[in-house]
Amino acid sequence: MEEPMKPTSPATMITDASPLLFMATTNDQWQDQRMMRWCQTLEMAGWRVRWIGVDRHREVPLQSTAYRTYQRLLISPLRGPLFYLIFNLRLLVEALRCSSTVYLSVDADTLPALRLASWMRRRPLWWDAHEWFTEVPELSGRPAVRRVWAGLIRLFLRGRIQCYTVGPALAELFQKEYGHPFRVLRNMPTRNTDPTDPLDTLNFPQGPFILYQGALNLGRGLEALLVAAERGLPCPLVLAGSGDLEMELRSTVHNRGLHGKVWFTGPLPSSQLRSLTQKAWLGLNLLDHPSLSYRYSLANKFFDYTAAGLPQLGMDFPEYQALLRDYPVGWGLKDCQPEGIVDFCYELWNQPERMEAARQACLQAAQAWTWENESQQLLEELSTFAQKQPR
Repeated sequence: MEEPMKPTSPATMITDASPLLFMATTNDQWQDQRMMRWCQTLEMAGWRVRWIGVDRHREVPLQSTAYRTYQRLLISPLRGPLFYLIFNLRLLVEALRCSSTVYLSVDADTLPALRLASWMRRRPLWWDAHEWFTEVPELSGRPAVRRVWAGLIRLFLRGRIQCYTVGPALAELFQKEYGHPFRVLRNMPTRNTDPTDPLDTLNFPQGPFILYQGALNLGRGLEALLVAAERGLPCPLVLAGSGDLEMELRSTVHNRGLHGKVWFTGPLPSSQLRSLTQKAWLGLNLLDHPSLSYRYSLANKFFDYTAAGLPQLGMDFPEYQALLRDYPVGWGLKDCQPEGIVDFCYELWNQPERMEAARQACLQAAQAWTWENESQQLLEELSTFAQKQPR
């Protein structure tokens, strides 16, 4: 079972009088490593945290501590307009009940409730935009829904607000779009010295394998990967994660007789996922949707593969191009076609020297691409803010 990231010893002593950050996401918190890292940094700066998420029926417990508490709201239905309406109404009630120092809204779907709470309570609002919400694949071909979300974002971003996002390209686009400066916090892993968990309980190939880690959702190139596996990859494909397409993908594997070529692990604790990643031959970070949100994305797995010393095959998108110029830890494809995936994988299989060069680049990059380095400015700002609060 996954547990929240264990914080290092806080640099500032936390007490019941320490500043409190109230934050919200529409996911089930245990999967959100970015916001777990936020919690770690907040605690290092002497903050308390209350984090509201959604109960999505995952049997993974979340262990609250004295100064970090988790709550999952049980919402029905779990998608669609009614979900967002009910969630934001309940979130607003919880936010107004809580004597917060700052509210932190994560993505556009938590913005209405926490903006209203910040206005009513006269407290600062921070916003962490993980994606270009109006350009996600789920809103493709739905112009009316996109206009509604675009209007809501503009409405609730009025006034003073401190904004963050996951990469420089999105920060520039958002500043033009919304008129606020956006600070960049890339989704880099912590310098994790915890031991990895054994994989005895997992069903995965014993020899070399190609790894996809992450959500099994629309637009991630998963259908193309199954076609590539059917045509013949140099080694088996392992899909480590869960999501909306999981049952459909499992059915495809069964119907096409791909057992032995494609393996599923289901959702994994981070310690087991690290261990699995370290054993893989190649990591995949593919996207097959024309979504602008995807084009300017910067996935967690890009840095997670690097931290594990795993070369990766991804997309030739702007953020990745910039990072690969600094450290050539992998390669980018122009598109996500099965033929191209198969051909490139065999090129790498037959050229082990290229893989070794990428592994060496991973070792170098892993020293620089860390959350500790990336969040240093945030830590300093939080510490300064906390020191100014009355005790």
